[in-house]
Amino acid sequence: MSAVDLETELALAQDEDAARTAATHAGATLESSATGIYWLTMRAPDGERYVARIAWTRYPDHAPSVKFAPEVDGPLDQTSAWPLIPGYRAGNYDICQPFTAEGQAVHSEWGTGPEAWPATGNCLLWVVEQLLHDITDRYQGRSG
Repeated sequence: MSAVDLETELALAQDEDAARTAATHAGATLESSATGIYWLTMRAPDGERYVARIAWTRYPDHAPSVKFAPEVDGPLDQTSAWPLIPGYRAGNYDICQPFTAEGQAVHSEWGTGPEAWPATGNCLLWVVEQLLHDITDRYQGRSG
């Protein structure tokens, strides 16, 4: 991934603490391995551990790429690292949901209306909350 611009870097730095606090309150951790790349480590109700990589190219203007890895900085091409959640497509290595770049790319109709990317407020926090909600309320097991 290419380096992010200064505006993205500054905006993420401003929003990072609130997102990290929300993750901690949910029993998860949020850490950064490079500018614009975050790793959310969380536990599913069955105790399984998942690590989501959240990668921004332009924040807060565009949705991030969200993929799963077996560990922080790990490979993004292992289906066994993915949870089974509706819209999470392990075989395609993408999440077909409005909070991801992959979902926004597949569904041009999400460019407007209720599924449009908000680009306002703390979008990092919003994405973290979406992932935490899905792992606790929509989780169906581990893929592959």
